Order: sequence, then structure tokens, then C-alpha cells
Amino acid sequence: MNILIIDDEKSIRYSLEVGLKKLDDVNVYSAETGEKGLEIIQKTPIDLAIIDIKLPGIDGLEVLERINKLKLNTTIIMITYISEVRIAVKAMKMGAYDYFTKPFKVVDVMNSINNLRDFIDKKNKINIHSNEILIGKSKNIQEIRNIISKIGEKNINTSVLITGESGTGKEVVAKNIGMAVGKDKPFVPLNCAAVPKTLQESELFGYEKGSFSEAKEKKIGLMERSNGGTLFLDEVGDMDLSLQKKLLRALQEKAFRRVGGSKEISFNSMIIAATNKDLRYEIKHGNFREDLYFRLNVIPIKIKPLRNRKEDIEELLEYFMNFYKDKMDSSIKSISDEALNVMKEYDWYGNVRELKNTIERIMILSNNKNIEVSDLPEDLFLKKKSLKDNDLQEAEKQIIVDILVKNDFNITHTSKELGITRTTLRNKMKKYEIESP
Repeated sequence: MNILIIDDEKSIRYSLEVGLKKLDDVNVYSAETGEKGLEIIQKTPIDLAIIDIKLPGIDGLEVLERINKLKLNTTIIMITYISEVRIAVKAMKMGAYDYFTKPFKVVDVMNSINNLRDFIDKKNKINIHSNEILIGKSKNIQEIRNIISKIGEKNINTSVLITGESGTGKEVVAKNIGMAVGKDKPFVPLNCAAVPKTLQESELFGYEKGSFSEAKEKKIGLMERSNGGTLFLDEVGDMDLSLQKKLLRALQEKAFRRVGGSKEISFNSMIIAATNKDLRYEIKHGNFREDLYFRLNVIPIKIKPLRNRKEDIEELLEYFMNFYKDKMDSSIKSISDEALNVMKEYDWYGNVRELKNTIERIMILSNNKNIEVSDLPEDLFLKKKSLKDNDLQEAEKQIIVDILVKNDFNITHTSKELGITRTTLRNKMKKYEIESP
């Protein structure tokens, strides 16, 4: 088992390294920053990453988010102080398995990892990225299915922009569009957030031999590979600004050049872009080109968050239970009514990804025949307080905290979602003693 420790405190890295190396069949890697940790994790298959939430440079949550975007089958445990537990809970919604609070005993970490071995072994046997089926009966999902059907019927190369929160299933929708256009046609993805901005142009357009010092051979870019099929630009809001201009030109002229090349290469593919960012907000702040936005937004598809289409939860639960049951030796056959009700009432701010991770964890760890309330993670019971049961101020405070956490304490986005001014939000934060992490 390969374990990666990412912590800027040398004493903690050293203590964990010494302790974990005593475990059987374990290789330990370490890094003092999130950036160096990500370099390791992209070169070496890491089964378990232990990540401090507070790091110099990018923090632990950003590292977790980038691992999610890289679609790595890595189990994540966060390290935090007691005062940061709320952030650790958010990390679990994003896909982290668990968290340790400082100070901790290394022997406790060793015992936890030994207990995790079976979970990691079973997880590694599962192809967790096989889901390409659009699940749900809500009006939103039905409308999306209808749009996909019409795209398939017209059989034309156009541009589609899929928007929605992280974890809502934008890639699944994109793959369904690709299959509607033609199952035998190429579907080529580029995750703009997972590729460094300095490399995005050569990944997209390719390059000629000798165009720069590392270009030992000619490289065919993703745009060329997708010709006649679908090019999927995932996390397009993270595309380098200078590349956006070149992409717009390629889409308008249906042609492009490789880096260092002079020959025009014709291009005729469907373009699907996806983002969890508000591109109009990014345009206003100079981070995204307005002309490219209009070029991509020919057919807009917005996926609502799972908390706004709870009628899809039961169908998603059934699908994921059957999916994992086929992939592992699980005794679980169904879910109790009580557990189902808890899951329906929960808001799932991590969306379908959080639901999927929760079911995977339960299916691996539980020995019950049914999923019971006792199998559910504790954070599923942390519901927003009701106005009927609590005073107005306490309920208002809880709602503000929930939305702040969801938006990474971004004041502009939070005030917009709450429908109040930034000044009002700051005053309420001061009133309720809500501090940014």
C-alpha cells in the first residue's frame, strides 16, 4: 500500500513516516506542500493520502478538489485542529474518508490505517468511473434527457455548455451527449483544471517536433483526436485566458495549427464544455472571454443540485447499491425505510458524488443485509435547524454558515445566493460571531 503524507510541520511528517513504515507492506511518501504532494500523486499510484487542511500555498481542501478532478482512486484522510472540524466535515462531503484532529497519537493513526486496508483493497477492485447512465425522475433530469435526445436526432456538430455544482454529474451528461451523437465516434476529454495552464495549449492543439526543447517527437493534440466526434472541455472555467482566444478562433474557422506548426488542420467536432463556475461572474472579473462564452453556450444545460431534486435520491441509491453489489462481495440487499428517510432529508451539498461515496463506503464496511440508520455517517444527521423548533436567529445563523461553507466563505457568492448585500452579510457574520477559516 502506498501512503502519502502532506503536512508542512516537519515533526508531524517525521512521526507519521517512522510509525507508518512499521506497518506491513507499506511504502511511505511525504511532502511539505500541496503542490509537491500533487506532483507525487500524479507520478505514483497512491492508495491513501493523509493531508493537513492548513498548508502553505494551496490548502488541503484544494488538494482534495484537485485529486477529485484527476479522478484518482485515492482514499483521503484529513488532518485538522479541533477548531477546524467544520472544514473537515466539508472535506468529507467532498469525498474524504475521515479526519484526525491534532494532537493525535501516531499509534491511533496506525491502527486506523490497518483497519482501512480491507476498505482500500475492495475499493481498488472497483471501477468507480463506470457510471455513464443519467439517473433520476425529476423534471430537471427529464428535461436534460429530452435535450440529449434532440441533439442525437439532429445529428449536428454544435456547442453545449453544461453548468452545475461540483458533483452533480456534468461528465455523465457529457458522455450521454457523446453517445447520442454516435457510440462509434471518438469522445475526447480535456480536464482544464487538472492540466497546468502552461501545458493546456499543447494538450489541446498538439505540437510539431522541435517546436520547443522537450518536443522530441510530433504530438497529436486532443482537438485533432476528437475530429468527427466530441471534444469535452471539462472545467472550462479554468482554461488559460490566452488559450481561450486561440480556441475561439479554432471554433470559428473550423481549423487550427499545432504549436510550432504552420499547416492549418481542419476541425469538425461537437464541443461540450462544463463548469461549476459562474462564467458571467468570471467574465465580469476578466477571467473568461465573453465571446467564447457565447460561442460555447449555444445549447445550455443546467444541472440542479441534488438538494433541489430530492425525488432522484431513491433511484440513485438503488442504482449505486446494485452497481457496487455487482463489483464486490457485499451482503447488503436493500435499505431500511428509516435510513432512506434520513438520506432523503439530508441536503447533499456534495451532490451525487457525495451520495455515491457514501454508498460505496457503506457497502464495503457494513455486514448487514440492509442499510440501517446505524450504517449512515454522522454528518447525515446534522440537519439545518427548523424555524418551528428553534428561534429565528439561531436558524438564520445556521443557514448563513451552511451557505458560507458551501461557497468556501466567498462573501460575493454567498450574499448573492442569500439575496442580501455583502455589507448585510458581513454585519450578520459579526453579529453571530461567524469567522472565516
